[in-house]
Amino acid sequence: MTSVAPTAGWVDDYLARIGVTRPVSADLQALRDLQAAHLLAVPFENLSIHLGEPIVLDQAALVTKVARMRRGGFCYELNGAFAGLLTALGFRVSLLSARVFGEGGQPGPPFDHMTLRVDLAEPWLADVRFGPFATTDISTSALHEPPSA
Repeated sequence: MTSVAPTAGWVDDYLARIGVTRPVSADLQALRDLQAAHLLAVPFENLSIHLGEPIVLDQAALVTKVARMRRGGFCYELNGAFAGLLTALGFRVSLLSARVFGEGGQPGPPFDHMTLRVDLAEPWLADVRFGPFATTDISTSALHEPPSA
């Protein structure tokens, strides 16, 4: 993402979009609550690709699409926007390239997915758009263990 700043009030707009209030602190419970709310409120969608709309991954464009236009997006857009929100709320976030495992356990191409590392007392994997783990809990094990066969 580039360093383009979203317009004023974007954090409140984003929190309203996902239906939560500003957390008191940047802790694990807040991260869990924010991820769960985001997953329930913001859909995966790839309509921009089909409509020929440009895909812009700077922070202002991501926030505008997700929070103000009330759209969804694909992993780079949704996790990118979520990373901006988390950072603005005081979390330490890193964007991570990820690969999706297909049938037979074979990894897909590099940069096939983007996910987030959130550093609290230990690193946590947060992802608002991929896999069943995202709807049950965020995970530290995914950062340390290879997937089981």
